[in-house]
Amino acid sequence: MIRIALCDDEQNILDEVSQYINKYAEKKNNQVIEIVSFDSAKALRNALDDEKSFDVFILDIYIGKEMGTALAKNIRKRGIESPIIFLTTSLEHAPQGYETGTLRYLIKPLDPKKFYEAMDAALLQVEKIVERLIRLKTENGIESINANHIMYSEAHDHYQHITLNNGGSLKVRMTVSELYSTLAKNGGFVRLGSAYIINLRNIKNLSSSEVLLYNNTTIPIPRGKYAELKKAFWDYQCEG
Repeated sequence: MIRIALCDDEQNILDEVSQYINKYAEKKNNQVIEIVSFDSAKALRNALDDEKSFDVFILDIYIGKEMGTALAKNIRKRGIESPIIFLTTSLEHAPQGYETGTLRYLIKPLDPKKFYEAMDAALLQVEKIVERLIRLKTENGIESINANHIMYSEAHDHYQHITLNNGGSLKVRMTVSELYSTLAKNGGFVRLGSAYIINLRNIKNLSSSEVLLYNNTTIPIPRGKYAELKKAFWDYQCEG
């Protein structure tokens, strides 16, 4: 099932887009889609605060007195990578939206063909995100997380302490080799020395002696490993 968060302060737009989504679902052999409508940015933020999850976000650029682009930034700060589609009357705010990795901008009144194309692109992106889900046994039980959300891990005693890119953390009882084997299946991870595993997508800067991550954590590079790490990083960038 695909869960879509639809946010607009105009009820007629919520109704119209919901109809388009339902017609799209029919065209896709009755794809099961749940639509959750919000008439304010605050209502959607509250749902996210309550740990409600959504596979796709469809946001109006102007949601009452708030900007949809600001809401999109709030979504991304939570570590949520679900595709975002904006509804707008002009492309004036497009540059701001692209900062949040916006998937599509759809001009009102909506063109059904372009809307369906945007939905195709969104579901394709959802599939790629789902493919990177991993299950880990943590102190709080079995948790499913997106591998993209992992910043790095560090070994302490018999545990791996995982730092997430939203500032959160996980503690799992497994060896470095076991965790690396799990993460390596998704690509984009390297083992650094005997204690660290880092996500290549989160490298901000490389020097001959250390790695600087986007959360400003620095990790020492073992002697003789710089060239190997640099190659892995650039190979990953080229693949992306």
